[in-house]
Amino acid sequence: MRTLCGTILAAAVAAASQALECVAAKSPVSAAARMESRIKDPTRDPGLFGDYWWANRFLSRSRLVEGFKRKTVDVVMIGDSIMHFWEWKHPESWAKFTKGRTVLNLGYGGDKTQNVLWRMEHGELDGYTAKCVVLMIGTNNNSANDSDPAAVAEGVKKIVAGIRSRQPKAKVILHPIFPRGCSADSGHAAAKSRNEKTNALLKQFAGEDGKLVWVDFNDKLVDESGWVPKSLMADEIHPTDAGYDIWMDALVPYL
Repeated sequence: MRTLCGTILAAAVAAASQALECVAAKSPVSAAARMESRIKDPTRDPGLFGDYWWANRFLSRSRLVEGFKRKTVDVVMIGDSIMHFWEWKHPESWAKFTKGRTVLNLGYGGDKTQNVLWRMEHGELDGYTAKCVVLMIGTNNNSANDSDPAAVAEGVKKIVAGIRSRQPKAKVILHPIFPRGCSADSGHAAAKSRNEKTNALLKQFAGEDGKLVWVDFNDKLVDESGWVPKSLMADEIHPTDAGYDIWMDALVPYL
């Protein structure tokens, strides 16, 4: 564990240097850590790195990965807060999903494609055998007004290549980015449009690839207006229990 902590501290130093290279840090296809991310929340377990929550999250995932060494994991979930919150904030739905299967949740709040790339390069897919890897990422990239959907799609493609390199036996399931926003007047509307452009490119990629399992149930997350109802995403971006149950019902047949 001392070696692992030292690795994370070294990565934090590297991340600080990396922050100076803002062009690379912004690129959806360039690996970047978020070791500098902090949140002062008295309800959180402070962890080894105090309010540097992303470093604590990486440490906790690294410990889980170490525990799975030379073992088989049924499902690995890779993504952002949409995956992170399923386990953290919706335990009853998560318990239903994980019953009878081993699931490793590699979702981190706020992560973008470049952060997933960094995490892959630093061991999160190493040392164990995954039967299935589920990937959804990109909505945080597209939150930025200057986000390029084509570049975000390229980042996702690079992640898929990394998964295959590290977990060659795994079935890879790719989701389109979930819809967001409850109306055209929502602050999420522009990002929703960028997500849709990214999703069109990802669907084309999955069709041409031929081996990816493309699981798209976005139509079940919106109402007749095409926007997400508050009953499924109370904050207009993260699923409620009902939203996560829809996800579970759509995903489980492919596992």
